[in-house]
Amino acid sequence: MGIVKIGLFLCYVLLGGISSCHSTMDKVKLDEVKWELETLNGKEVKLSGSDNVIFIEFDSSEKRVSGRATCNRFFGNYEIDGEKIDFSPMGATRMSCPDLNKETEFFKMLDTVDTYSIKDKLLSCFSKAKLVATFKMIKQEVAE
Repeated sequence: MGIVKIGLFLCYVLLGGISSCHSTMDKVKLDEVKWELETLNGKEVKLSGSDNVIFIEFDSSEKRVSGRATCNRFFGNYEIDGEKIDFSPMGATRMSCPDLNKETEFFKMLDTVDTYSIKDKLLSCFSKAKLVATFKMIKQEVAE
């Protein structure tokens, strides 16, 4: 009877350890993926060209952010304190493209964002507690 209890205890510990490790691995960090813009100021983002996308990537070791806003590349810095986030003014290339109004709206949104959350592989950005943008997680290929 004692051996059965010890066996059950070991199974419980091992299975509990495996599931807790698994849940930790499922957590998405801000800087482990590329984030593609889905909604901006309450509207679904639709761009004119199939290769036009708006995405953002974070580098926590350098506190740098970069990405593409329709056809232009952008870059800047960011600071995080818990759920609070603050973006520096962004630098960007200056190519002309059909969706420049959406790009301008995107940069204005980044200027106002003050908090963020990540849930179910969705990055949500808020300004004064109002949802202003959502980004879906895009898996990145691992370089070999």
